[in-house]
Formats: sequence, C-alpha cells, structure tokens
Amino acid sequence: MSGEAQWFQISKAEDRHIPSSAQLPDSFENLYDQHGLLPFPPGNDPASCKLLVKNSSIIPQCIEAYRRNISGYGIALEYIPGESDQTALDEWNRADKFLETCNLEDSPEEIINSLIDDLESSGMANVEVAWPTGSEFPTLYRMNPKFVRCTRETDKATIKRKRRIRSTKQIEEFSQDIYARRYAMKRGQSVVWFRLFGTEGEGNQIIPLKLGNDGPYGEPRWFGNAPGVVGSREAEELNVSYFSNGRMLSMILTVTNGRLSKQSMELLKNVKGSQSQGGILYLEALGEETGGPLDEKVEKVSIKLDKLNDLLQQDALFLEYGKEKKADILSSFRLPPILVGQSSDYNRATAQAALRFAEEQVFEPYRTWIMDEIFNKRLFPAMGIFRVRATLRGPRIIDPEDRKALLDFIADRGIMLIRDLIPIAEEVLDTTIDESKYSEEYLDTPIAQMLNSQPALLKDTDTNDVQEQVASIAKRLLRKSDQEADVHV
Repeated sequence: MSGEAQWFQISKAEDRHIPSSAQLPDSFENLYDQHGLLPFPPGNDPASCKLLVKNSSIIPQCIEAYRRNISGYGIALEYIPGESDQTALDEWNRADKFLETCNLEDSPEEIINSLIDDLESSGMANVEVAWPTGSEFPTLYRMNPKFVRCTRETDKATIKRKRRIRSTKQIEEFSQDIYARRYAMKRGQSVVWFRLFGTEGEGNQIIPLKLGNDGPYGEPRWFGNAPGVVGSREAEELNVSYFSNGRMLSMILTVTNGRLSKQSMELLKNVKGSQSQGGILYLEALGEETGGPLDEKVEKVSIKLDKLNDLLQQDALFLEYGKEKKADILSSFRLPPILVGQSSDYNRATAQAALRFAEEQVFEPYRTWIMDEIFNKRLFPAMGIFRVRATLRGPRIIDPEDRKALLDFIADRGIMLIRDLIPIAEEVLDTTIDESKYSEEYLDTPIAQMLNSQPALLKDTDTNDVQEQVASIAKRLLRKSDQEADVHV
C-alpha cells in the first residue's frame, strides 16, 4: 500500500438541522437598570422556556392534558354552605353577569386556558384587571409573560380586603401593610406600569400567578428536566440526520500495493442515496512500480472492504434515553401516561384508577387554587360578592360497581326519593326536567313505595342492574310526565 491512509468526505444530504434551544433576545434589554426591574435567571425567561416546550416531544401533550382536564368542563357558580336563592340570589346574578361580560372577546374559560398554558410553559401567568370609570364590573385580560417584569419588594403598600366571617356571617373589611412589587409590561416601545391587585393607587391592576415560591418569578415544573428536554431533542435530530445521510461510517476500504484512481475516488464520493441502489460499483486501482528504468514491474494490487455495520445500532439511536426522559417529564407533571396517549399497557381497571388519581391529586387541587387566586379571594370580594363562589367543573369518574351497590342500598331501604331520580334522568337522557310540574308530596315519595304501588313501572325490564332499572323508571316517568302532573298537581 503506497503512502499513508487517507480520509475523504462522502457526499451527504443537505443539512436539515433543527435548533434545539437558544437564549433569545430580551425585549427589556437596557431597561432593567433604568426602571429598577429584575431580570430572569439565564435560560429561564418565558421566551426561552416557550422554545423548549415547542421543541419537546412530550411537554405540549402534558400541557394540553392540563388544559382539557382542568378547565375543559366549564365554569360554574355555587353557593357557599348555608346560602341559597333565598339569601344570596342577587349576588348569584351579579356573579353570573360578570362572568358573561368580563371580556367580550374571550370567555372566562378561554382566559383560564391561556393562563394554564403560560403557567405550565414558563412558570408564571398574569391577569390584567382594568376597571373602567363608572363600570360595575372590571375587564380581564391575559398578559403575555414574555413582556412582563417586576421590581423588588421595596414599595410599602396597604391592601384592603373584605371577608365574610363564617361564625357571624357578617362582612368585615381588613387592611394590612405589605411590601409590594410593581409590574411593568412592554407595549411596543413604551413601558406600562401596574400595581398589585387590592393595593391603593391609580391605574390598572395585576393578579400575578406563579409556580414555586423562590424569587420574584415562577419556574415551570419541568425545568429541572430541561437538560433532558434538550438531550431528547438532540437525539431526535441525530436520528433525522441518520435517516437522511445513513450511517456515519459503513466500511473500511483498504488498497494494498497501490492506490485508487482519481476517477474511482470521485465515484466513491458520490455513491449515495437512491440513485446508487441496484447498481454495480467498478473501482480501478493503480499498482506501485517496483522495477528500475528498464524494468517496468508493477506490484499486484488488492482491494478489501470491511463492514462496520455490526458496531452500530440497527435502528434509531438513543431510543431508551428518549423513553426515560419522557417518563421524567410525566413524573414532573404527575400525569399517568394514558392522559398523553400512551395507553398500551392499560386495561379498564388500571385506566380508571390512573384517571381517578390524576383527578384527585392533580386536577381538582389545581382548579381550586386558580379559581380562588383570581375570583374567590380577589375579584368577587372587590365586587361585593361573598356568598357565591366560582368553580371549574370536573368529570364524573364513578366506578359502575360502586354506583350499583350504592343505588341498591338506598333503593332497598327507601332512602331514595322520586326527586332523586331527576338528576339521574337528566344525566341519562341529556335533558332538563321541570320539577315545578310535580307536587312536593309526590317528589318526596320513596321509590320503594312507588314500586310497590305501581309495579307496572318495571314491566318488561329484563335486567337486575339497579342503575338500569332506575333509568327505565326515569324514562317511563318522563313519557307520562303530563299525565302525572294532572294527577299530582
């Protein structure tokens, strides 16, 4: 073999590298010292966090699961214990009107959806509360965290809040002195200032929400796994390059007692892609001359190809690494895999147990927290609403066996009344029943007594399932509602 070993670059497909993450330009650059604002820690600003979320293969599904399960069932109003239409109907009507008019373009559910997205993407979210002059209710806007910064807690302020005292049921006003931050929002080239909701002063107010208690800004719950997010992205980019360009080194070509011709070298450089499939590669090698000027002796040339495929993966690289990082992200969100579409290992029992866990341990506390922080502890008391609270609805996760056993128990013992059938019938038939068509005496009749006096209600029922029996009774009652109204009203 003549000369030294050589390396030459085989042609490859056009690079399609997708950037993983980067420190993006700061919209508040050169404004921190001027206004006394606090910067985000490097890499933790909302814009960079949003980019990490965008480049993740699992975080967007987790955030979507939060949005659908936390606020996807709508907002409802309810009386606090001890209150009813007789004591607080006016407050109910005012709260309902506020929810309908707090933003004429976006519904409260859509605003909360955006806030959840901001919280889970960047660790913080903000609500602008604009109280127009002479208006009975404020207007709510979602503020993009990318354009919001705050100062240190250097300004002493007084907050005044009204609270309903449970023991006396009286409304009393309380005030406290706190050290509050000021908040700035970048709008175009100008900076607009906001004060903490409930503090004295002029101008618009802000309700800040954040995850975590360290520092002025929040931190997304997955931020501890940020290196894994970047690593998973880089692994996927490596696989994209692998599929585009093939293996990095497939073989070693050895030429003994000679060298490849220039034409053969150029041919090897271009052996790539679909055009080379099914063809025949012809390589020309030139032997080394060993004789003198009068003896044109040339050494015998040999070409050898050694495969290196066995040293490489048979499929995409870092598959196990990607699976482990996805599991870490799911753990940080405390979500079962079934909620992000990974349900191959679930059966009905395990799926229901996983959904029940997520509902009780994750979604229900989240609903209570976000509604209290925005409406029940701040906005409603500021509008004089103390006996009504806003809630986010949740799904009904009921074990059929548990429900059957309960219905069986209360029906056999005469505990279930006719009026108790109404919500069950409304759920089964997806309708609304007018209770005013029936007398109070009839609605308070035990089902057991009704079945004894009207056995025809269960005629043609060929099932022993109490829940289905109740549905059958409800359907029959609905069909003969007009007749029953004539008899009992």
